[in-house]
Amino acid sequence: VGHKMITAYGVKPIFIYDSSRPTVLKQRFKAGSKTLLRVSNLRSHDVAEEQENEIFHQLLLALEKTDLVVFSDFNYGCLPQSLVERIISACKKKSIPYVADSQASSQIGDVSRFEEADILSATEREVRLSVNDFKSGLQNVSLKLLERAKAKNLLVKLGAEGLVILAKNEFIETNSLMAFNSNPVDVAGTGDALLAASSLCKLVGGSIWESAYVGSLAAALQVSRMGNIPLTRKDLIFAIGS
Repeated sequence: VGHKMITAYGVKPIFIYDSSRPTVLKQRFKAGSKTLLRVSNLRSHDVAEEQENEIFHQLLLALEKTDLVVFSDFNYGCLPQSLVERIISACKKKSIPYVADSQASSQIGDVSRFEEADILSATEREVRLSVNDFKSGLQNVSLKLLERAKAKNLLVKLGAEGLVILAKNEFIETNSLMAFNSNPVDVAGTGDALLAASSLCKLVGGSIWESAYVGSLAAALQVSRMGNIPLTRKDLIFAIGS
């Protein structure tokens, strides 16, 4: 069922089987549009060397026809640090840009480990976790993350308060965007929409400011409907023209 659904969206999946863990099962209990409870059934130990090598082999094959690599890290063990470093090294050799988001909503992650990414995307909590600083101001901890990760750009997601963008050029430039949707229906997939749209805009020559704007529009569209439904190009073009 999962294979049919993902291929219907034009995605070509490559499955790596691991007998040591069940398929992750996420359950969300809602009342109307409000999520009351989240329950996840999973094992989050790092994949074994055999699976890591297979993932890396499949990635090397895919890089032959790849313009951008996206690390969408849920910290469930599929991206141990050794594999991340191998992938980053391969991307650098082929001059392929890469971006990253490391979720730490219900688990611990460290987005700073994706060093020299073109774009890092993180919530304020994830920024603070990565630099272990829960006292300093948002600007200070964001700068710490940017420097620690040697990233080119950082998008800090603030939910209803919008987005803060930090760009590292000759000096650090900072700007912010308000949230484009003040009445969210369902936040599922919002961060994914932001990173995907921002990254693709940046890939085709947009500035980080233009890219963050397009990404914020994508996020606003995503929260306007129930369920994590993929955005279409038509949806985004219509929103930009509105």
